[in-house]
Amino acid sequence: MRRLACFHVLILAGGMTGCNRGELISGVTDSTYVATMAELRRLRQHPGPDSTHNAAARAAVLQRRGLSPEQLERASTVLAQDPDRAVTLWQRIEEHALDTAATPQKAGAP
Repeated sequence: MRRLACFHVLILAGGMTGCNRGELISGVTDSTYVATMAELRRLRQHPGPDSTHNAAARAAVLQRRGLSPEQLERASTVLAQDPDRAVTLWQRIEEHALDTAATPQKAGAP
């Protein structure tokens, strides 16, 4: 009986943590934020020939992820209010951005 009670406490605690940490704002999960920011960071590290190309590439990243610039900004604002979570996500962003297998796609590329 005691083990069953401990199991329920662990499940409940894990569920609350998962809900709390799963989304920064409605529709923007931690993993979506990390993937988007890592891709944007790679684009910044490998800029295109001009600012028009760079803007189109950034817009394409957001469109592929189903995000608007406003959503990304709101998610960043929420993240700024949770420094521990921000550090964790920025470490993940850095790891993903350094992933040489994930190269930035050109604007308009399939």
